[in-house]
Amino acid sequence: MNKQLIGASITLLVLVLFSLGIGYEFFETRGLSQPGFNALAILIVAATLWVTEAVPLFVTSLIVLFLSMVWLLPSMESAGLDASRTDFLSPFFADVIVLFLGGFALSAALHKKQLDEWLAAAIISRTGSTLPRLLIGIMAVTAFLSMWLSNTATAAMMLALVLPIATRLGEGDLRSKAILLSIPFAANVGGLGTPIGSPPNAIAMQYMSSVGIAPTFAQWMMIGVPGVLIMLALAWVVLMFFFGRGDKQLPSVNQSVTIERDRSFWIVIAAVAATTIGWMTSSLHGYSSGTVALIPLIVFFAAGVLDTGDLNRMSWNVLLMMGGGLCLGTVISKSGLADWLVQQLPVEGVSIFWLTALFGVVACAMSSLMSNTATANLLLPIIIGMNIEPATPMMVGTAFGCSLAMPLPISTPPNAMAFSSGQIKVMDMAKPGLLLTTVGIGLALTTGYWWWDLVGIW
Repeated sequence: MNKQLIGASITLLVLVLFSLGIGYEFFETRGLSQPGFNALAILIVAATLWVTEAVPLFVTSLIVLFLSMVWLLPSMESAGLDASRTDFLSPFFADVIVLFLGGFALSAALHKKQLDEWLAAAIISRTGSTLPRLLIGIMAVTAFLSMWLSNTATAAMMLALVLPIATRLGEGDLRSKAILLSIPFAANVGGLGTPIGSPPNAIAMQYMSSVGIAPTFAQWMMIGVPGVLIMLALAWVVLMFFFGRGDKQLPSVNQSVTIERDRSFWIVIAAVAATTIGWMTSSLHGYSSGTVALIPLIVFFAAGVLDTGDLNRMSWNVLLMMGGGLCLGTVISKSGLADWLVQQLPVEGVSIFWLTALFGVVACAMSSLMSNTATANLLLPIIIGMNIEPATPMMVGTAFGCSLAMPLPISTPPNAMAFSSGQIKVMDMAKPGLLLTTVGIGLALTTGYWWWDLVGIW
């Protein structure tokens, strides 16, 4: 029996059992409400279908939306919970979705003007034309940029540069998978390095600042940057292990690209520069990365650099997939399932180290199936509300756990960006991603925990 059939069978069984209320009494005696029970069914269905690919990933997202509105919403309204259709529809046009669209527009415009070919040639000329050296170069650049920019924005820019190389190798080439996966893995890891490197970091700093226990920017870098360097090295080893077999030599990229410096060329250059500067200075002007990403969308289509055909060729299936992940986060939080799950954690009389490990692992598990930002928003207030001292290691460990979750395309926006290339299957990402996630969270909660204490952030 193949995994698609297994996934479909499990999905139907879960829907039948949960819709009939079988097993609800068991959960009800443990404090789970009917909406939470329904949300648990949706979570199991989504996880099963995403992992087994019994249906296309974007179809799973639409199933999540459908079940949310026709099954979960009525039960929430009956239970007196504040909810509406908009709560489940709005994630499909959230800020990160607009950021994706902007990234797609940048990539399409660079390709149309052959700037991506030119930049890819520049990268190879500096890193060499072998896979190991190229991976080191692009991963180092991606991780560094992700410390200061949105890691999604960084992934969008870097993927646009390496797609010509991956395309020349072809969809089935293992080297192509290594190149494409190196960017989301490096972007996810790089975000650990600074408080602004990822949304979970920023949320953790915000909550810690509110109670006066936040580390300084420099202290965060002292605990984050060593982890970034170690995880980058591990990611390189993992990618070479899974995809580095065979010929390491890469095909030559056209290094004599003729770029026509016409009106549209300068429009692309200006829009790319404005967008990049906007992403880098978001803390100054206050506009989100998604709002800044509207610049290339508006400029390129209004000026005729891109046309309707280019719009149709964008990876709308990936946007739907990401919207489903965000919608699932809404399902889990609005139904009360998230609060119930956290309440089941055995925290009474547990040491700070084990509490840190517990919340870090839970954060990692939840972020694998839903937005890491949503996970951080769910768990970090709970930790602060527990009034356990010192709370700093638990806050930092949870933030890191959110960012280290990267086994699936829906786990992080950079993962989804790479998946949108069409050259990566779920299992291509899941095997190395799960290994990196496991090793990363293990290091963070052992060696990392010791290092944080040595640095003196609590």
